[in-house]
Amino acid sequence: MKYGFTSYRLLILLAFLFGYICLCASENVKKSIDDLQDESNEGNDDTKESLDIMPENENTEQINSNSNNSNNYNSNENDSNNKNNNSTTCTRRANSQMHEILTANHKQFPFMAAIMSHQNDYLCAGSVVSNGVILTSAECLQKPVNYVLLNTTKAKKEDTAVMLYIKNREKFPSFAGSRGKDIGIIFTEKHNNSVASKIKLSNMTSLKGLTDFEGLGYGLNTEVNQIKELQYIGVEYRPFEDYPDLLEGYFDCVDTKIPTCFKDFGGPAIFDNELIGVISSGQNQCTSEMSSKYAVSKKLVRVVPTYSFKAWLEEKIAKVEEKQPAALATYPSQPAVNNVTKNTMCHIL
Repeated sequence: MKYGFTSYRLLILLAFLFGYICLCASENVKKSIDDLQDESNEGNDDTKESLDIMPENENTEQINSNSNNSNNYNSNENDSNNKNNNSTTCTRRANSQMHEILTANHKQFPFMAAIMSHQNDYLCAGSVVSNGVILTSAECLQKPVNYVLLNTTKAKKEDTAVMLYIKNREKFPSFAGSRGKDIGIIFTEKHNNSVASKIKLSNMTSLKGLTDFEGLGYGLNTEVNQIKELQYIGVEYRPFEDYPDLLEGYFDCVDTKIPTCFKDFGGPAIFDNELIGVISSGQNQCTSEMSSKYAVSKKLVRVVPTYSFKAWLEEKIAKVEEKQPAALATYPSQPAVNNVTKNTMCHIL
């Protein structure tokens, strides 16, 4: 009986030991699983931390972008209307005629005419296309025109200036008021062939191959009450898409500190020493400084191309030249050199 009781106690002890061992093993397994989970969570925390950094990276990129925008501020400010805002547009044409406003020398443009009023005020510019025929804008003819000055670089009476009375005027047939083709002709007294040269009409039938041209006029950037001197500027050609019979000239990619605007009309647009059009309007608002660094673009002039009115003009010239006393030299040739007095060259007012 005693032996049986002892055996029973031994079985209980063995059962207890077996349960304890299983419990410890279970705890160890649980601990191992928890450790693995902790290690896994540590990895997840790293991933989460890296994801949290992403907005910081975006902020950094934004800061860099703002910094770049700040560096480009002056460029955007000076060239808000220029679609091609880059330096390559300033150097792509090695033989460009574009240049800042320059003052003309005496006899540099012997075909230029200053059209004046009864009160000796300057009204607009014109071009000699034949002896006694001045080409200008129709808008100019709506002003109180009285006489023209040839052989002068200043829009006033001076020793070298030749004054000719205006005998008649004619506007292009389609011009009415301020609408239609803005072209006009002034017929003046004939003059000696030593007074002026005539400008040749361009044979261009389109301007697709044109890149730039020069615009001429009196007092392009002159303030009120100042003497208007003959000036010229090189501009970039751009077609006027809304009106195929018009073109526009822009001042672009030229370094200058000269106040730049075009306060004149009626004068010529020339390319390769030929008349490619008549300037119908300019821009009065001057820009004080332009720099090619920022590819500044400013519209200066609107031009009626020669090919759109050439046939009409040549018909008018032919009628006048039937009784021409002396043929004029064609620019860039200079007028004939004759020793004549002022009284024999012009009609004195």
